[in-house]
Amino acid sequence: MGKIRVIINQAARHGGNRKLASQIARELADLDVEIVMPDTYEALVESARSAVAEGMSAVVAVGGDGTINAVLNQLANTEVALGVVPAGTANDLATHLGIPKDVRKACALIRRGSYRELDLVHVNGRYFVTAGGMGVVSDTAVGVNQLKSSGNFVSKATRRLGSLVYVLYSFGLLAGSKKIVSDVEVSVDGQSHGQMPSIAVFVNNQPSLGKTVVPYPEAKSDDGELGVCVMKRRSRLGAILTVILMSMKGAHTRRSDIKLLAGKRIEIKSPTKKTFIGDGEVLAHTRTLTLNVVPKAIRILS
Repeated sequence: MGKIRVIINQAARHGGNRKLASQIARELADLDVEIVMPDTYEALVESARSAVAEGMSAVVAVGGDGTINAVLNQLANTEVALGVVPAGTANDLATHLGIPKDVRKACALIRRGSYRELDLVHVNGRYFVTAGGMGVVSDTAVGVNQLKSSGNFVSKATRRLGSLVYVLYSFGLLAGSKKIVSDVEVSVDGQSHGQMPSIAVFVNNQPSLGKTVVPYPEAKSDDGELGVCVMKRRSRLGAILTVILMSMKGAHTRRSDIKLLAGKRIEIKSPTKKTFIGDGEVLAHTRTLTLNVVPKAIRILS
């Protein structure tokens, strides 16, 4: 391999551990490696962008799915590979690809230099690689991100809970939120499936979201298709049960409030503006969303 830039997100769950940079340097000592620790999101993005311009062979993202999203948006449709050292809360992509949280083992995969080509999902001028959605799923992601960045005891407690915090937060929304139902129209490859009163719409390029929730168990990240799971209106208790079943390897798929769809191009329309998240990051806030699969658009060292 040629030169590699390692980008450590200090704001990630474990990225602020100063020993992490030293350990990664030791594990990758036999490679031509440059380690950077940007102190802002803008600097992190620029570190990835300039790595492409400088002709580096790979960029290693040390952080969670949000860090990966920021980096992959600079590497998409290039020959620069993306390496991952998981250091976030959910680590959805790493879990899906079997990239271990153990730093030594994750670095061993990077040294090996083998990669997989994965599809990306294009929405609103941005890409994501794992899964996303709107409704309760986006409200949960936004709420948890606010808790993690609060900088107090709540922040520490949230990070200690790990991926479980997403499930618990969604329970709170389903039990107590005054408005959790929205009418949406979902079209797949140009065919409308009508307007549906929904609690959440999941769009999956891999089975899981938030590590434990599995909205679309058959989703694959390299088959040129997206899996869509519409969680339709149900009683609050019934909705909570559906989320519990989603966390049991996708045992929810036969419930009457679930509609599963698959295709290359997804359009979602809502009468009011809705927030859409992908890789745990806010990617859009609009009434009409169009999502397209971009086949084999990113190389992941794994």
